[in-house]
Amino acid sequence: MTLAPRLAALAAVQGGVFTTAQALAAGYNDDEIGRRRRSGAWVRLRRGVYAERCVIPDDEAARHLLQLRAALLTLIGPVAASHVTAGAMYRLALLDPDFSLVHITREGRGSSRTEGDVRHHDASLPPAHLTTIGDVLATSAARTAVDLARVSTYEAALVATESALNKELMTLRELREVMAYCNDWPGARDAGRVVAFASPYSESAGETLGRIAFDELGVPPPKQQVLIYDRYGLIARCDYFFEGRHTVGEFDGKLKYVGENAEDDPLYKEKQREDRLREAGLEVFRIGYAESLGKKPSVRRKAFGAFERAEGSSRQRSYRYELPPPRE
Repeated sequence: MTLAPRLAALAAVQGGVFTTAQALAAGYNDDEIGRRRRSGAWVRLRRGVYAERCVIPDDEAARHLLQLRAALLTLIGPVAASHVTAGAMYRLALLDPDFSLVHITREGRGSSRTEGDVRHHDASLPPAHLTTIGDVLATSAARTAVDLARVSTYEAALVATESALNKELMTLRELREVMAYCNDWPGARDAGRVVAFASPYSESAGETLGRIAFDELGVPPPKQQVLIYDRYGLIARCDYFFEGRHTVGEFDGKLKYVGENAEDDPLYKEKQREDRLREAGLEVFRIGYAESLGKKPSVRRKAFGAFERAEGSSRQRSYRYELPPPRE
């Protein structure tokens, strides 16, 4: 059963959701609304707000954003999507996100609180910390990163922050400016640690977790997204390059090839590239997601083992490398 044209038009404008009052105004009565609910054609998202089942997405983050749409229909006054909800709107990499609550921020409410499935944050919102995503007001990417860093684990906060930086949704300068504004807020010390360590070059949550593991296990900080060449040309763009140690680190055993036929990347070609790296005088080691997340000793053992092999190698160094352009 399709929606009546008047209600369908409203739902389209509102991101797929509509209220009981709007359905009644479009010509439905209480019995019809009840029948559609019981049949499953309409799904109740919150009290007095519905969506057609056909518009309910399978993706958890997308369902969360539909819940945001439903909440916005019942909230009075200007509110901004924030925290993990804004992170979902930006499609940031989020580490084990909790989508059970819709997060919104507005000023002048006296205190933060949770009502139903909405977490209301009471905090200052200068214009520079706001933006519009589609037709929804949200905190800026930099403000979102700082807010998440104030309330999340270090790992989750850095994953989201580096995702926003890598997607060029914000710059390091913008991130630091927001951090300075929020410097005396609850959780600011934790957020400051994230901001100080954040890199714009991590292309996945795994690469961020690898950086954290290196840092906490005493492995020297690597360069990221470095292009490695031999005399025949480009070999690979590597996740981690340990300058001066003649060592490349791969996350999850996958080098990113950016030369010809990049889409054709079977395992034997990966091994060929690894062989070329070694022939050029580099050592290679690999780390995985679980050991990086757990900061396992194996990460340090693999890195320092590669450093020792490189130092003891008699192979001639015949590679050159190109660092990515600086991003501030």
